[in-house]
Amino acid sequence: MADKFYSVLAVLHEINRRELKNKLTLFSEDLHYYVTAASSIVGAENAKRIGETPEGVTENSEEFVSKLLQITNFDEGGSFREVLLTCLLETLKDELRFCCLNCALFERCLDPVNLSVGELFLRRVKGEETTTLREDISREVEKALRNTPYVDAEDAHQLCRDFIHQSNPSNVGEVFGRYADIAVGLQSQYGLDYKKFLQDMVSVNMVFFGKCNEKRISQ
Repeated sequence: MADKFYSVLAVLHEINRRELKNKLTLFSEDLHYYVTAASSIVGAENAKRIGETPEGVTENSEEFVSKLLQITNFDEGGSFREVLLTCLLETLKDELRFCCLNCALFERCLDPVNLSVGELFLRRVKGEETTTLREDISREVEKALRNTPYVDAEDAHQLCRDFIHQSNPSNVGEVFGRYADIAVGLQSQYGLDYKKFLQDMVSVNMVFFGKCNEKRISQ
């Protein structure tokens, strides 16, 4: 069971790395440090609010954010607030994308029990950090993701007949509520534009429900 758990963590770590890389492309290079800090803050806030998050992961996330903030010189022109708003919104979009990662059957298709990457990733978690190990993990994760070919898709509900989004019209309100709660906290702490975030969240909501309707019509 431990290998299965760490196999899933290895895959999620790689996907998170990709998502951060995608966020970096939205900003000029001089703002990339802000993007790293903002993404870490959003990740830590989400970890605190998701019951399934292991306690150690939450603690590590908060510690990492604390260290980042100690060395971050926030500007007074609002650049960090704008980056933070964008990263929060993009993270919400990632969570609601119609892709394999957000499918209720993701782990079944990933088949982590039969993956060897868990053992490798556990070695890294325990402190082994070599180029060879990182390359081996990356190679094994790529193999694993072949079982979930629509991880980067926006329309897995059309590409896969078995796709079931982990959120649905009856429970997606909890997701929006969680992000609204995060936005309130970030408004207080960093001056995030809460009103603008709520306006943007409406658009995300419309896209999500539109795709849910597409899925129902196609069935």
